[in-house]
Amino acid sequence: MHTKPAKTETFVDNKRKDDIRMANIAAAQAVANAVHTSFGPKGMDKWISTANGEIIISNYEATILNKMEVLQPATKFLVELSKSQDVVAGDGTTTGFIIASALLKQCLSLLPL
Repeated sequence: MHTKPAKTETFVDNKRKDDIRMANIAAAQAVANAVHTSFGPKGMDKWISTANGEIIISNYEATILNKMEVLQPATKFLVELSKSQDVVAGDGTTTGFIIASALLKQCLSLLPL
């Protein structure tokens, strides 16, 4: 007599994946909000304190992004995007960063909750 093999079920914890995804998007949004306030003719200067105690005051977004120490992968990607934009075109670093972070924010509506 031939018997069917027992069906095995696997359980994948999607909650952790969702939490990581949301943390990446939130971190990118936080950096974008910080950079966005220095954008434009009424942009504010930022006070940046480095690890060795050096203090930098700037409203140039590329400088602000270069001096930030980001850990989240999505935010690192956006900072690298900004650096590449600065190297290739010499301008548009903030615009590229803000547009990319806005696209990430809009992705939230596409994700299942």
